[in-house]
Amino acid sequence: MELILKLFGTQVSLNSMFQIGVDVIILGLLGMILTVKKLRISKKDEVVMKSFENIVEETALISQRFEINLEKRRDLLQQITAKLDQRIQAAESLCTRLDQLSRINTDKLAVRHSPSAGPRPQGADQQKVILLARKGLDASEISKSLKRPVGEVELILNLQKIAS
Repeated sequence: MELILKLFGTQVSLNSMFQIGVDVIILGLLGMILTVKKLRISKKDEVVMKSFENIVEETALISQRFEINLEKRRDLLQQITAKLDQRIQAAESLCTRLDQLSRINTDKLAVRHSPSAGPRPQGADQQKVILLARKGLDASEISKSLKRPVGEVELILNLQKIAS
């Protein structure tokens, strides 16, 4: 009581002192409750932060795997492109060689069927063309049989029709 008298400078009733004591206890409890709630909120925040950290770690791991996979696919595409380039070059080389052989064959055929290859009696060939046509052969069959161009056989047959 003396302490209260010194603090407040007046005399305080027992009820007032009791009320002050209860108020102090309530304030103390309120302070503890707020502190505990703050800790609970902090623990919940901590759990959420851990969850986010786990998500970020998993995302980083997935990203690394994706980068590795992407790099492997890039290497594979480069290998495939290199093989395709080699095959294209080989095909172009074959086409060039085929063109050369075709020109050589064309030149040989031209020499074989040229008029300077040997004189052929024109009348005999014309007679054979007309004779084979009368037997029922068409121009392409006659051409193969006599080893003469189809155009020449057709010309002979057309001239024969005009002359008849």
